[in-house]
Amino acid sequence: TAGLGGPFPPAFEINRPDPFHSSTFSIRELYERAGDTDGKYTVPILWDRKHQTIVSNESSEIIRMLNTEFNAFATNPQLDLYPEELRDEIDAVNDWVYPTINNGVYRCGFATAQEAYDKAIDELTASFDRVASILERQ
Repeated sequence: TAGLGGPFPPAFEINRPDPFHSSTFSIRELYERAGDTDGKYTVPILWDRKHQTIVSNESSEIIRMLNTEFNAFATNPQLDLYPEELRDEIDAVNDWVYPTINNGVYRCGFATAQEAYDKAIDELTASFDRVASILERQ
């Protein structure tokens, strides 16, 4: 299934069929349903059921949307995942987390030269250490 962005067959007990797209086998198929065939089939995905399209596949954008746009449906609408007083700090962390961790894992896995891998793994490891340091202070 290389290149399919999946598969998601019911091979494990905890896997359940997609309740909205029972024939969906892969993330790639969701992208194709949305008309996106550029070849980068990534998760997470915020899917618009009404318009049958991807709203976003960028985690920080999805978190911000879920933080405000769906409060009418939320159990705890007062929960603020992006409080005003922490936004600069959150954004600063996101500025290095995405390229060095989120994308860094892909850069390691798809490196075609040792030098590229070494650079990516060094950045990834340093960023894991940085995250650990932040979490130790929480």
